Amino acid sequence: MGVKLFYLLSVIVAVSAQGYRVCIPTSQPVLCQSLDKDGSQAVCEPVESKIDCAIKLSRGDADLGVFSEEEMVLLSQEKSSTVRVVGSVRDAFRNEPFAFESVAVVQATHTGGLEGLRGGRYCHPGLDEPDLRWSPRVLKTLEKVAAGTDRCPDANMNGKTAEELEVETLSQFFSSACRPGPWSANETVDLDLKSRYQSLCSLCGENAGCSRYTIDMGVNINNVNNNNRHIQALECLRREESKGVAYVAWQHVREYFTIRNPQVTTSFALLCPDGSLQILTREAVSQTTAPCSFVKQPWRALVAAEARSPEIQNQLKLWWPNGASPGGNIWTAVLFSAIVGGNNVRVNFEDALPNPIVYASPLRNITAQDASPSCVPARRWCTISSLEHAKCTWLQLAVHTLGIEPAISCQQRLSSFDCLRDIKDNTADFIATPANYGYIARQRYGLSSVKLVQNSRNDPRAFSRVATLLKATTASSEITRFENLRGKKACFPEFGGISYLSFVRAAHEREVISPSECDYARAVGEFFTGACAPGALNASHAIASSDYDVTPLCSLCKPANATFNVSSICTYDSSNKYYGNSGAVACLADPEADVAFVELENIDVNLRAAGLDASQIRVLCRNNTLAMSVGVTVDSNCLLADVVDSEVLSRRNDPLLNSLNALLDALDLHFGYNAVTSTQLINLAMYSPFDGVNDLLFRNTAVGLSEPSSVTANEPARNYNELFQHLDSCTSSAPPVPGLGSRNFYSYVTFIIMAVMTRYVIY
Repeated sequence: MGVKLFYLLSVIVAVSAQGYRVCIPTSQPVLCQSLDKDGSQAVCEPVESKIDCAIKLSRGDADLGVFSEEEMVLLSQEKSSTVRVVGSVRDAFRNEPFAFESVAVVQATHTGGLEGLRGGRYCHPGLDEPDLRWSPRVLKTLEKVAAGTDRCPDANMNGKTAEELEVETLSQFFSSACRPGPWSANETVDLDLKSRYQSLCSLCGENAGCSRYTIDMGVNINNVNNNNRHIQALECLRREESKGVAYVAWQHVREYFTIRNPQVTTSFALLCPDGSLQILTREAVSQTTAPCSFVKQPWRALVAAEARSPEIQNQLKLWWPNGASPGGNIWTAVLFSAIVGGNNVRVNFEDALPNPIVYASPLRNITAQDASPSCVPARRWCTISSLEHAKCTWLQLAVHTLGIEPAISCQQRLSSFDCLRDIKDNTADFIATPANYGYIARQRYGLSSVKLVQNSRNDPRAFSRVATLLKATTASSEITRFENLRGKKACFPEFGGISYLSFVRAAHEREVISPSECDYARAVGEFFTGACAPGALNASHAIASSDYDVTPLCSLCKPANATFNVSSICTYDSSNKYYGNSGAVACLADPEADVAFVELENIDVNLRAAGLDASQIRVLCRNNTLAMSVGVTVDSNCLLADVVDSEVLSRRNDPLLNSLNALLDALDLHFGYNAVTSTQLINLAMYSPFDGVNDLLFRNTAVGLSEPSSVTANEPARNYNELFQHLDSCTSSAPPVPGLGSRNFYSYVTFIIMAVMTRYVIY
């Protein structure tokens, strides 16, 4: 027994000596250096996001992290029971038990409960109001409860976004409103809706543009901010005698009626979720908690791994006496400032050490996604690995927690091709795939691009830069133009891939392949006397509309193993010696081959592996001339293609395609690089590594999304779209513009202008 006790104490001492692992974003390496001094007991545990921190805490790979208000709601939704809340993080100058309460203020004479709001006025603080960090779910709670914006069983959803269905319902319920800020993350959708539903902007004031209040706020009052949107919404309600409602925060109701307009307090009341009224007496507005409210938000919190939570809380009490920073430059003050905040913040220690479910669920008990009403069905994201599925599931839960619509659901398959098939068969809705599959996705599976992925300009892996490589000796004697390639033998990384498609586009431009030839298998197979285009014989790549025997496209391929295997000759994997960019370069080294069409990423490595030197290579430029000198370093004018490396694919002509497009903009807004980490409601990095693994859902080179349009400002995206123009003209595969005839003239002009100037959703 004594030996066991000694061993246990030794382990405890050893763990304590290692310090306490605190989640710190990888973007703050300087902070970790600042913490590594003065005998610090805090050790940086680098994380990509708060979600990575939550995962590490649950596994015991980290000890302490801080989570925002909405992140605490998310953890309660996720049913996190292996972590404990050691302290809530509160405003030092507020003694409310909640971060905020949202309430509905009406005239004291109001009758009819929630239904009595129909036909009245609606004053809202705005969908972009940053004051209290309200999520879309909080911002729209009254609208859902009173107007039923999430219930539209008879609505025609074809071609419409979730936002349009929502605004349609609101405009029918309220006679007038000020609902400022963006109604959609998609700028064109936002502008179009505001042009068609102007009644929901009519109370904002002159020249407001539905982006803010411009009503006369009267004289300035000490301790009341006339520019605060909640105060403005209350003034919007007070100005008119007709019935109406202001949906605002309780703390600002107290300011408004105790300081700004105490003389009218009893003329107003709170409308409760059950339809009852609570008159606003002076006693009522002096209380820190509302008589009734629609949303009560928990404070943000410090969360610890369950096993060490009592020990960590005791340490925090020593580090931060009274829950405040000790000040100065000591490591405990640096840690407080980094993860908790400045002098205006206090930690309120939770001695009961509740888990997130106990901490947040009594306040924000959100209905599970499967049981939540919605006008637009959840969009089904197809994933291809367990870790990718896990990242998607966290994103799904974050979307549901914030109330972003439509919701997403995640379904795992074995490969990208399985996902393409499922999307075609309407058992999945979208996936982000390498641009290399663009041709196959369109021709084999009938899909189209709903978004193109923008990439970091500083990362060489971020784009597909395709070049035509010739052997220098051949280039000087036999091949100087694309016309000279006829009857030669060619190497491609993959049948129907970016390099394959780039050659076909150049061949059409040079008219060495007839522009009337729409069968790209036949076009290439009959132009060359032999080729290796891996995958040409595979069912996943087969083009149903083609009757061409693709065998010539595999005649140059060889199996990777010495043992001859017929089934391995033309596969699109490593069993084919000439598969992929490295394989196509190796194919070029084959004495039988004449030309290779490859992406230039890792080209030097691939050349060395094939026993080639750059001095043995000459590039044939897209403008039908040879590069000025040997080598593979060429400018963009010589490239065969310079395009984005991935895209988001969905079914062509899906009636809910516009809704998916707008959803992706919302995901980019909340979880992409548009969102500053410090202001994100939920810090989930959609484009970054997840749980230490790269390229899940999106490649790490992604920085955002753009429209698949020839007028986009993003050149690689524009180039990629142009790759498919000939294919679209052959198959008439470009998605039609549904419902345009139902739009008024102003909306049509708006669409055309915004299609040129900004991102857009096709109407």
